[in-house]
Amino acid sequence: MPKKYYLKNDLDEKFDLIAIHSPVEGFSLAYNLNRILKSNFIKVTNDKITNTSDFEFFKWEIKQDNIDCNLISNKKTIKFLNEKSNNSLFFLQETKKVSLVNRAKNVDFFVKVNSGLDVNVVIEKINSLTQVVLAYKIDDKKIKSKFNLIID
Repeated sequence: MPKKYYLKNDLDEKFDLIAIHSPVEGFSLAYNLNRILKSNFIKVTNDKITNTSDFEFFKWEIKQDNIDCNLISNKKTIKFLNEKSNNSLFFLQETKKVSLVNRAKNVDFFVKVNSGLDVNVVIEKINSLTQVVLAYKIDDKKIKSKFNLIID
């Protein structure tokens, strides 16, 4: 049975979603976003988020300025041993690539802007990074289930 990842919060929450195509690791992208956006994305440890232990999650929040923003990885490689090959001398490790949002499998990261930022300015600054191939706003209608992107 495939694993499903659910992130808790209200489903009626309004947010803007920016898709980022970039070959870099999550910590490197968060560092570069912090540098160019003057933000403070901090990696949230897995025990603070329920059912999202396989996907990287960074949070930036300034309550005084009403800024609430998340950086979420969309891809993860899961490794497991193949125990079906009992006659084999070696146990082979198999991998499976999964996506948080299936309708956007090619997207590497999402920036979820809950409040406090102009999305068009953020997209322009993200596209100016050399590590980013492409960043754009995703239409709400393209995502079938927003439930996977609701985190807190």
